[in-house]
Amino acid sequence: MRKTSFIVAVLIATSCVAGSAAYTVGRMSAQPSAVANVDIRRILDKIQQRGEMEIELTQMATRFELELKTRKDQIEVRAKESDALTDPAERGSMRDGLALEQLQLKEWATTKQMETDREQALRWEGLYRTIVSEADKLAQSEGYQYVLVYDGTAEFQRDRRNQMPLAQQVVEQISRRRVLYAAKADDLTEKLILRMNNARSTPTAPVAPIAKP
Repeated sequence: MRKTSFIVAVLIATSCVAGSAAYTVGRMSAQPSAVANVDIRRILDKIQQRGEMEIELTQMATRFELELKTRKDQIEVRAKESDALTDPAERGSMRDGLALEQLQLKEWATTKQMETDREQALRWEGLYRTIVSEADKLAQSEGYQYVLVYDGTAEFQRDRRNQMPLAQQVVEQISRRRVLYAAKADDLTEKLILRMNNARSTPTAPVAPIAKP
């Protein structure tokens, strides 16, 4: 009986030692994850896609302003024409119509501004998703598991029009910072910019026109 208990104790001890050794080997073999960093401000400043996006958004805003001005000018011309009318009933009817057109123009302008704002938001979202996608591909090719946005050196923004005191504005921006230091050797910013700009410069095959039935 004593011999059996001794054997069991030896087996348990051996198992514990083996388990401890395996755990130690596992800990020693685990490699730290490779982490890279990017400066999102430099990326947004230098990528071609952002410039193209802003040109398109500016053109969109210009078309809206031109159409708004054209429609306002037409109403003003007709308003002057109404002033020249001698028939009070005719003049009153024309002015009523112009008042309705002004109201409709105001509603149209509000709707267009909302559509423009929505389009701008969608374009920025799309640009960010492209950056994420290209960073993913670049990280995999470079052997990184994580890519962090380095914000340690970002300039603080102070807005005196904001009701919040300047000191509180800065403190809140400090609290939002996440990466205080990033090694230059692991900075993928320029590589990512080059990758994205090269992708925009690569010519694409022309799309064949749809044949009319």
